[in-house]
Amino acid sequence: MLRTRLATAAVALPLLIWLILGSAPWVFAGVIVGFTAVGLGESAAMALPEHRPARVLSIVAGLAFAAAVVSGRPGALGAALFATLAGGLFVTLFDRDLPGAIARFANAMVAALYAGFLLPHVVSLRLLPGGERWVFFAIACAMGSDTGAYFAGRFTGRAKLMPRVSPNKTVEGAVGGLLGSVVLAVFAWAVLPPPGERLEALIFLSLAFSVLAQAGDLIESALKRAYGAKDSGWIIPGHGGVLDRIDSLVLPFVFAYYVNA
Repeated sequence: MLRTRLATAAVALPLLIWLILGSAPWVFAGVIVGFTAVGLGESAAMALPEHRPARVLSIVAGLAFAAAVVSGRPGALGAALFATLAGGLFVTLFDRDLPGAIARFANAMVAALYAGFLLPHVVSLRLLPGGERWVFFAIACAMGSDTGAYFAGRFTGRAKLMPRVSPNKTVEGAVGGLLGSVVLAVFAWAVLPPPGERLEALIFLSLAFSVLAQAGDLIESALKRAYGAKDSGWIIPGHGGVLDRIDSLVLPFVFAYYVNA
């Protein structure tokens, strides 16, 4: 498993760096929307495996949320939310299984918002002044957190963090994640620092990013446990699906955007 992950990273990292720092804005946005579409399919399949109409609603709504976020127009996001909520709740009025219809609609909304609303914020972040550097910094902190948590948990992990949600997560791993995020934050500052930020402030932000990255990982684990899924998908060798790979990134992206917007 570790060897497969490393091989995938060796191929993906150069492409990721080019995408963040060298691609045109429309190329970056197109790739992110494409990943969002795959993530929406994964989240809808997990949440609503036996109800195709609800899955379709979730994917269409999620794409509408993604388009609204990428457009940078709050009115567009409000319109998408209104149309989805009003339309979805109206349709439930005609379902004989009213409790089931409401539950399916709630699951469809969670699936749509999780992938369709959160992930596209990275497009908005990149469009800010110095946005490429902030995207690079957020990814570096999240990767450092993931790596630090993995190795600290593997070699020193004893105390369970949240066994009800993720049995393999440990307190020692969480601390290792914080340290790993700080290490990669210092590296990112040395290589490509976000504009106008001192190292002390970036170290503080890296701790916040690590907490958010670990929270995102736990949230994804909770969703999979609730829906009875082992992985969200299979598209990325050694990593599972798109949602399995972005779970530690989406909350740092959103946080970084609103801190700087």
